[in-house]
Amino acid sequence: MHGLTEVAGQNSYSVQGLKQIGENAETVIYCKHPFAYKYDRCLNIDRSKRILLPINALKMLGFYISSMFKYKTFHFHFGYSTLYGTELWTYKLFRKNLFFEFHGSDLRDQKKACEIMGMPFDEKDASSPRMHKRNRKICKYADGIVIHDDELIPYLPPVKNSLYVVPLRVDISQFEPCYPKADNSSIRIVHAPSKRAIKGTQFVLDAVEELKKKYDNIELVLVEGKTQKEAFEIYKTADIIIDQLWAGTYGVFAIESMALGKPVITYISDAMKERLPEDLPIVSASTKTIKDAVEMLVNDPQLRVEKGRAGREYAENYHDYRIVANVLKGVYDGTGKPLSGREAFAQVKELKLKKS
Repeated sequence: MHGLTEVAGQNSYSVQGLKQIGENAETVIYCKHPFAYKYDRCLNIDRSKRILLPINALKMLGFYISSMFKYKTFHFHFGYSTLYGTELWTYKLFRKNLFFEFHGSDLRDQKKACEIMGMPFDEKDASSPRMHKRNRKICKYADGIVIHDDELIPYLPPVKNSLYVVPLRVDISQFEPCYPKADNSSIRIVHAPSKRAIKGTQFVLDAVEELKKKYDNIELVLVEGKTQKEAFEIYKTADIIIDQLWAGTYGVFAIESMALGKPVITYISDAMKERLPEDLPIVSASTKTIKDAVEMLVNDPQLRVEKGRAGREYAENYHDYRIVANVLKGVYDGTGKPLSGREAFAQVKELKLKKS
């Protein structure tokens, strides 16, 4: 069972991939996701209304009891288990396999993250002591911890059992490549500022505004307040896609952009450049270098095409959910080694080559 939250499709894609390789797996979620990711069962838990707390508690208790009869392996996302961590000790008692997958803000200490990223820190954004306590408990009881790359390692409490880097999972086949134009007649730059401060949106706006004084063939499109379908129609028209300028690694949006065949600009820290695959085609840019990175791509249409094609290949090699499912299977049955860094990505590419 994968549950009980959905984070950028990782719950759903994991289970879809496991099913395709013959595993008996299910996605169970608290409530439906606005992006309508596939699931097997929805518990219809509305956590926003305190008045429903007693009813929700009974629902969760009932599901917990039935799940202990139904599932052998539990893979929880974003720090939430069935009974909010109070039941973690019971999985060992009933000889169940227990795994937790961290995704980012469920693990990062915000103050430490700002120090690492060189990003301004506001005390009101401080991570809660409750989160740290929860994560220490998770790392004590889990048979394995799953993260997407090495970027989250500095934030982990001591992990009692194995730590696995399992690359992000995306359905690459749903994205038809739309490679950028091989000329400079017009250049559309697209940026999706879901959280402007974290994405570094103001630095993007300032950089493009400066470049517009020098180039009259560029436009910047901000994707805000759109449905997922509307947003992807805009991404298809992009010649350059800018993601974020702080995090130091890349996420699902960058993978989806690469799958579309677009050159992607996002910040990859020096430490992560050593831990991610050498063939990563992302153009790394910080808040200080974003203008130079955009200008380089603006001036070189052939480079845009090359980066777009390389990005598509990279997404296929490392992030196809059907291939990564084999890595998850190895994690569950104990045949997979607890790898991190480039080795973790290399095993996915090796599996891809074997399948093809």
